[in-house]
Amino acid sequence: MTCTHIRHAISARLDGEDPGIDDAVVDTHVATCAACRGFVASATRLHRATRLGAAPDVPDLTPAILAAIGDAGQSPAPAPPDSAVPETQLALRWVLATIAIVQIAVAVPALVFGSDAGLPVHTARHLGSFELAIAVGFLFAAWRPSRIPGLFPVVAALVACLAASSLLDVIAGNTAALSEAQHATDFAGLVVLWLLSRTLPSWTRATPRTELA
Repeated sequence: MTCTHIRHAISARLDGEDPGIDDAVVDTHVATCAACRGFVASATRLHRATRLGAAPDVPDLTPAILAAIGDAGQSPAPAPPDSAVPETQLALRWVLATIAIVQIAVAVPALVFGSDAGLPVHTARHLGSFELAIAVGFLFAAWRPSRIPGLFPVVAALVACLAASSLLDVIAGNTAALSEAQHATDFAGLVVLWLLSRTLPSWTRATPRTELA
């Protein structure tokens, strides 16, 4: 068995092919032949180098990705403590809460007793429920001003319908203008609600954290 045959067998074995020679014969020859041992070492290195390559050098794209994402991937800034709430905003919230309490007091007679400018009991209680619902909305806005963007369109629509219907009734002589004065709290609350929404910083619109002190 010549070195050439042994080396062909070694190459075949590295490639996963049938060496054609018993492994024990190959190993015995390599153990006694320095030249074939050198061939085994060099062939093994070459075989490994051709099958395995170094990983390509990939640049770190983290800064570019974060820059492309921008503020969208950042957590919102935490809300400042109540002590940092602007005085104007806090004052408007108290005014809105006061208006809501007054409106609740005005709505109670119609809601509980069915008494509202001589209207039928059922109709008076419906109007009382309407006024109470707006008052609760005002209270909630004073407590959680960050909810104003979702609450304002609903309250504005209700007050606009109330104003239009009251004006039509007064013009038609169905009611006296003085009797509609009880709805002044609705309009005042809507105005304060709008003013309060103008004073809110961005963090209050994102995280409803501020509360009445």
